[in-house]
Amino acid sequence: MFTVCILEPCCEKTEPGYTPMPKPFYVRTPGWSDTCQHKRSERRKATFTVYDDRAMAEREYQGRAGGGWYTTDGYLFEGEMPPEGERFRIMPIRGNLTSGYFHCEPAEIPFPTIETAREYAEDYHEYPSGVRDKQILYNIVGDQDTVVRWSSYRVPVGRELTPGDYA
Repeated sequence: MFTVCILEPCCEKTEPGYTPMPKPFYVRTPGWSDTCQHKRSERRKATFTVYDDRAMAEREYQGRAGGGWYTTDGYLFEGEMPPEGERFRIMPIRGNLTSGYFHCEPAEIPFPTIETAREYAEDYHEYPSGVRDKQILYNIVGDQDTVVRWSSYRVPVGRELTPGDYA
């Protein structure tokens, strides 16, 4: 059994490759925006598709999340996705030596195992803008909470983290 996880965009403005149209002068009002107005937590939702055949699962993954332009986040997992409450998310640490480091909101994408989340965080991800991102400082938390299940920088397991707090 193979599970393909894809983060689906909530609307056309969050689809990969969305390019805003030029704004004419007469519509440059504070209420008009080129970006999605949904809350961050509603912008992308994880969908799961289960396959018995690896080739079919790889075809869907490569076509929708396998990298390159106009693709979204996702992964291919050999196995069945556990139910909500038994999954894991990546909670990254952002910042620098000048401003300090702080806990960010956990990523939207849930993972079936801690190992899968670690592999995903530690791989380089190249975005269409050309930015390459690799997590070095991060925590693995539950999909329903921010309690640490594993940490890359020795945060005790079981500690509750608050997004925005200094790391």
